[in-house]
Amino acid sequence: MAILISKIDRDTLVWREGIDWIKASDIPELKKFFPEPIVKVVEKEVRHSTNYQSVNAKNVPNKMFSSAFSFDGRIRRTEYGLSFIIYIFAYGIIIGLIQAASVFGLAFIPLIWFLWAQGAKRCHDRGNSGWYQIIPFYVFWMIFAEGEKDTNEYGNSPK
Repeated sequence: MAILISKIDRDTLVWREGIDWIKASDIPELKKFFPEPIVKVVEKEVRHSTNYQSVNAKNVPNKMFSSAFSFDGRIRRTEYGLSFIIYIFAYGIIIGLIQAASVFGLAFIPLIWFLWAQGAKRCHDRGNSGWYQIIPFYVFWMIFAEGEKDTNEYGNSPK
C-alpha cells in the first residue's frame, strides 16, 4: 500500500468497484493518506476570465504611461489621445531623421509597438479585443467613446 500511495496524489483518479473513477482523496480508506491542504486566504477579487491582468487589490489606478509598451490592461481616453499626439510628433521627427540617415527608420519599430499597445489597452477599456483597432476609422471611436464604467474581463476601470 505504501508504494501505491507514493505514486499518486490526492487528485489522482482511481477505479473503485461500483463507483467508477473517483479522486483518491474521496475514498474513505485512502483519505487518511491525503490530509486537507492548508489554504491561506488572501484578499482577492472575483474574476470572470483567465485573461485578467494583475490588478492592484486596492483598486488604485495606474499612473499614466506606467506600462506604455504593454498590451495588458485598460487606459482612459486622455492617455490614448496623448499617446496618439506623441506618435504623430515622433513620426514627424523620425521622417526628418531618415532623410539624414536611413538607419533611423528602425525607430519606427518601437513607435508602432507603442501605438498598438496603447490602442489595444484603449480597446480593452471599451470591452473589445485589441484587434478592433485595425478597423478603419475606429481610432475616432477610441478617442471619443467612453469606456466601460466597471470591471470587465481586461481589468479594473482606469477611472
